Amino acid sequence: MASNLAIFVDAGYLYKQGALAAYGTALKRHEVSLDAQQFVGRLTTYVVDQFPNDELFRTYWYDGSKGGVASSEQLSVAALAYVKFRRGRINSAGQQKGVDTLIVRDLMVLSQERSIQRAVVLSGDEDLREGIEYAQDRGVRVALLGIEASGGASQSTELVREADQVLALPPEILRASLVRVVVAGPDAASSGSNSSGVPTKGRPGEEHLAGHTTVLDAAREYALVWTSAATDNDIAALMAHHPGMPQELDRELMKSVVKRTGIYPLDDDQRKSARRAFRAVVDEVAATA
Repeated sequence: MASNLAIFVDAGYLYKQGALAAYGTALKRHEVSLDAQQFVGRLTTYVVDQFPNDELFRTYWYDGSKGGVASSEQLSVAALAYVKFRRGRINSAGQQKGVDTLIVRDLMVLSQERSIQRAVVLSGDEDLREGIEYAQDRGVRVALLGIEASGGASQSTELVREADQVLALPPEILRASLVRVVVAGPDAASSGSNSSGVPTKGRPGEEHLAGHTTVLDAAREYALVWTSAATDNDIAALMAHHPGMPQELDRELMKSVVKRTGIYPLDDDQRKSARRAFRAVVDEVAATA
């Protein structure tokens, strides 16, 4: 009978160290875009290849969000099959909080309930050491998965010592899944063209760029992903702001639209079009439910 294996991904570590490994320089979070489906697929294949006698139980994904509002990338992760998204928080200083506690909690519960016999942890934070010890005491083998990058060690020495084995994530997985984001500045937008020379202006909400993604399309896509992961409290918070939107949710919507369309900055008509398209999808989904 195969043993159950779970993968634990510290997204903050992945973005920071992954960008450094893929591009050789430190990048801010908004300067990197992750193809979540591709990354999780490649990560799963790599881990299963390392432990062919184990069966994947689930992948757990941990990331912080501002104001409790998940980003479009986080929602994309949450929508993946056999992936459980755990949401921490981002404080006013931009620091991720609560993620380590969530990882330790899951390690403890899953090992206590005998749900898994092996854990593969993609992280480098020493605060996870006690959770790893707890799981090991209950018979779980723990492999620490790291990202090798220039600039020194990316994992706590104590954490490395505690793990049963240490693996290194192949750099080709990072290069294939992490994309450096280059957002056009105001000068490009005011000239009416993006970097490819395609006009960015037209009827409000119907601007096409390379790839022909419109503001309306981008807003609808974000709405579909958001509703698939939204809780009752998320829906209630949105309804309470009718006809407006919670500030953090509105910010994430606009970021997603800019990312999908390449239009920057969005003008007032485009923002209004995006909000209307988003709400129309949410209202339709709510009515169907």
